[in-house]
Amino acid sequence: MYFLEQVVAEWYAYNGYFVRTNIKFGKRAKGGWKGEMDVIAFHPIEKKLVHIETSTDAEPWLKRKSKFQRKFRDAKEHYHELFQFEINTIQQIAIVGAGKPKTAVDFGDDIKIILIPDFFKTITSHLSKINPMESAVPEQYPLLRAIQFATFWNW
Repeated sequence: MYFLEQVVAEWYAYNGYFVRTNIKFGKRAKGGWKGEMDVIAFHPIEKKLVHIETSTDAEPWLKRKSKFQRKFRDAKEHYHELFQFEINTIQQIAIVGAGKPKTAVDFGDDIKIILIPDFFKTITSHLSKINPMESAVPEQYPLLRAIQFATFWNW
């Protein structure tokens, strides 16, 4: 798992979701898998399943759109097989892109796009307000704890 998947997993767990990462699906008869889900987060009270795919690639947006549509479409066929509990809503999120595109980007299929800087802005704006000497992020979230320490004192 690379850093962006790890931060996403920590953020959702920190916010009350049960999280699994790198979930393979669609076992093939001759070996291998059809695909892998980066992060799955389930909120037990809301019964909300969130599937997050991440990428730090520098590919053109049209190529990204095709890639993410395929990844989410392939995974969607396996949600209820892999997660056999009551689900009220399913949300698909692509966290991608270091800069704002020149034109509006829409991956379709109800895929929510979050730019990487915006995702980190959400985390830092929340954690920068919490004094780590009074209420540190729990140690099982080392990346979030580091972000908290770095942003609280504006280092």
